[in-house]
Amino acid sequence: MRPIALVTDIDWEGLSLEKDILESAGFEVVLAEDRSESTLIRLAADASVILVCFADVPASVITAASGATAILRYGGGVNNIDLVTARASDIPVYNVPDFCVEEVADHALMLILCLARGLEGQIATTRRGGWAMPGELPLRLSSQTLGLVGMGRTGSALARRAQALGMKILFTMSSRETPPEISATRVADLETLAAQVDILSLHLPMEPEYAGIINALILRKMKSTATLINVARGGLVDTNDLVDALEQGWIAQAGLDVTQPEPLPEDHPLRGFASCVVTPHFAYRSQESILEVRARVARAARDILSGHPPNPSDVSLVG
Repeated sequence: MRPIALVTDIDWEGLSLEKDILESAGFEVVLAEDRSESTLIRLAADASVILVCFADVPASVITAASGATAILRYGGGVNNIDLVTARASDIPVYNVPDFCVEEVADHALMLILCLARGLEGQIATTRRGGWAMPGELPLRLSSQTLGLVGMGRTGSALARRAQALGMKILFTMSSRETPPEISATRVADLETLAAQVDILSLHLPMEPEYAGIINALILRKMKSTATLINVARGGLVDTNDLVDALEQGWIAQAGLDVTQPEPLPEDHPLRGFASCVVTPHFAYRSQESILEVRARVARAARDILSGHPPNPSDVSLVG
């Protein structure tokens, strides 16, 4: 039997790209008919590698995958994979943390511009046949200070865009050196940053210590005119505290591409605030980014099934 690459939950164009790369090398591609735990346990028993996007890969699935030599995540976050069990089972986990840096930075900037210019309200007015000017004049972006929580790949990409618009940039919670082309000032901690900026943008991974890091304490530190942007992970923000912040005017606006929970219930308050723009976890998506992540994961799977280490330019070993 040919080695099997099990795709747990995503079917892009019939997995044509994955099949081109893997089947030409003699390997079989199997798409799970659904993402239920029972289905994945059954299919994992024959899997040589597991390719996963959104599905949960719990301990039960990993334990069933006794012949698997790797788990590959289409994307950066690995919160849906039981890493403890994978390590105990000697199954390495790989991800692709940098395939959509440009797209996410673009999306963050779009949310900033949309909120700064009151775009959503203006579009709604003209679609209703109106032509009214907004009641409150927007501020010039070059007079604003952007605060970045994290200055990794995406934070740096947003900083470059903001710098081109003339914004002052502050940041915190970064172990990396600031790229030389970016003029940004490090501040001591998140509380200090929150109090000084007009726009606070989150660029952290979803590590346990970062859960709910944006909470009532931080939101109360922010200016009442400030905007919160989250294109990173929904769990970084305490959702109930954000609702309170918008209701009570602790901050002025929020732009969210990720939420906790996700998706938000249809009647959730964040869907109804005129001061909150929510997009459906779309920031990472473009024609180029999806093709790139698919090709990189498929090439890595091919290399692993061929008995070779995957190319570091394709995937990164988690942990």
